[in-house]
Amino acid sequence: QIGGIAGRDQSVTQTQQVGEGIPGQALTPRDVANLLDQLKVLLDGSELPAAEKEKAIRGIDTAKDEVQADEPDKEFAAKSLQRATKVLKEAGETVEAGTSLWRKVKPILETVSPWLGVATGFLI
Repeated sequence: QIGGIAGRDQSVTQTQQVGEGIPGQALTPRDVANLLDQLKVLLDGSELPAAEKEKAIRGIDTAKDEVQADEPDKEFAAKSLQRATKVLKEAGETVEAGTSLWRKVKPILETVSPWLGVATGFLI
């Protein structure tokens, strides 16, 4: 915490919180692949229409394959995952089951996005 006087009648205080690391930074490719598997399990158990479900799973599988490569292209994996999440968001807007699914998927995406080197908003 830093404090000081900025002027005669003004004071400035700056606070910095130090957590236990940035989410995603300590993840390994294996951790990310496991999280992507969790997304697939959530999709498999959802009541989304089969066509949307399959399209989203293809995007997740592509991202997972890239994550597990010897030299993963994180940008390519992020774009594949983005395509999958776009399908989920669109389904969530039209199907009530998609809305509750999105609430379960969102925390996983928030965990994975820093590892991929993208802002969470890119995926969500």
